[in-house]
Amino acid sequence: MAKETETKSDKAGADQDLSEWTEHLEELRRRIIAVLGVFTAVTLPAFAFSEKLAAFLMAPVADLGVTLYTFDPAEKFLAYLHLAIWTGALFSAPFCLLQIGLFVWPALKGKERGWTLAALLVVPILFITGSALAYRFLSPVVLRFFLRFASGDGIQQLWGFRDYLAMLYALMLAAGLLLQAPLLLLCSFVLGITTPKKIARFRPHIIILIFLAAGICTPPDVISQVALGVPLYLLFELTLFIGRFFTARPAPDTWD
Repeated sequence: MAKETETKSDKAGADQDLSEWTEHLEELRRRIIAVLGVFTAVTLPAFAFSEKLAAFLMAPVADLGVTLYTFDPAEKFLAYLHLAIWTGALFSAPFCLLQIGLFVWPALKGKERGWTLAALLVVPILFITGSALAYRFLSPVVLRFFLRFASGDGIQQLWGFRDYLAMLYALMLAAGLLLQAPLLLLCSFVLGITTPKKIARFRPHIIILIFLAAGICTPPDVISQVALGVPLYLLFELTLFIGRFFTARPAPDTWD
């Protein structure tokens, strides 16, 4: 009788675990659908107003006096289509990060929720800031380098409209996403997961990772990678400096 009761208890526990996993998967499905909904809601209007959007995005190259070209009949249409898709990805990325935070929210407790809420509010601000800085400052540096590179060899440069938009959006998206890294590092300091002193020990490895991430997220050229990697490294050092204020009075074993 006791064995039968134990078997039923084990079965009830397994059913409860399965039910919890099902609920988590259902919640994850809803959040993925929400992200896709935001992406679609931004992409469709962006395609409708792609001409005006393209005029805004061509400002960095227009300031350099460069004319953009299309090289086949369908290229402008495909460029505007890609423009709409990139715009949807750019504007839905902060919402996607927020959904990830909200998904793990129930597992947090006490002060963790307060800091996580603050982080969720800061995420879109950092993303927009990173994208805006890439548009305003990073892209002109990259474009100016390419324009002046080997200018005396007599080879005329013809820049494609679609390639330019792809490069610009890649820089903006990469800057917006990578600017979240200092926030994640600062959160790990606040939550006591690690300390600035421990992270500082891995500085050479982190520098390599920063420039590797910059190389993956930017167009395949050294200038874009350096132009994004150097500010990220400076942000890393600034985060370590700020993090020391949050760990000014660590537990005795924290700084081992």
